[in-house]
Amino acid sequence: MTTLGDDMELDPATLDEASRYNFMMSTILPRPIAWVSTVDAQDRPNLAPYAYFMGVCCVPMTVLFCPVVPPAPKRKKDTLLNVEAVPEFVVNVASLSCIEAVNLSAAPLPPGESEFALTGMTPVASSRVRPPRVQEAAVAYECQVRDIIEISAAPGGGWVVLGTVVAVHVDDALLDPVTHHVDLQALRPVGRLGGGSFVNAASDTFTLTRYKTLADLAARSQ
Repeated sequence: MTTLGDDMELDPATLDEASRYNFMMSTILPRPIAWVSTVDAQDRPNLAPYAYFMGVCCVPMTVLFCPVVPPAPKRKKDTLLNVEAVPEFVVNVASLSCIEAVNLSAAPLPPGESEFALTGMTPVASSRVRPPRVQEAAVAYECQVRDIIEISAAPGGGWVVLGTVVAVHVDDALLDPVTHHVDLQALRPVGRLGGGSFVNAASDTFTLTRYKTLADLAARSQ
């Protein structure tokens, strides 16, 4: 076991916004990426990546992503404005085959301009919600907004957008029809690290035994 150096305690209240961000982004990782498609009130599509993203629970199937406060003079990102106007969105899973487009879609386009056109990705109609999904994405979750929670509208702040999944699209070549596991090596999801670094989540994986019962735990020492 590696011996670490002396412990340093940080007080977030004494750090500036950039220092807080850099520390969190380089320690909370790898982070899954939600490639979120939305539409505004005029049905103009938007596509943007969010690494503040996680599944919440499966009954009902629920996900969340967190748009943060954008650089001045904007107060809210286009994605947040869109889900406030049209409370629906699609989470397209970011995979290695699309990562260049995922990265490009983070560019700050003017409101109303489509990242689908910028990235060359193909919008296809969703079955239950108004925003389109990305045809090139192997997995897509169609969601209806359950709640939008404001944490802080100050610089460095953000919102939590909770969505109830109402439909899922998945490439049938990736799906085990019995267990509903998706083939990790075929999906090749990408995670966000600190700065401009990413990781292929299908590489360098390992398996550990899960101790689901007391009997499993007792068997560990035998």
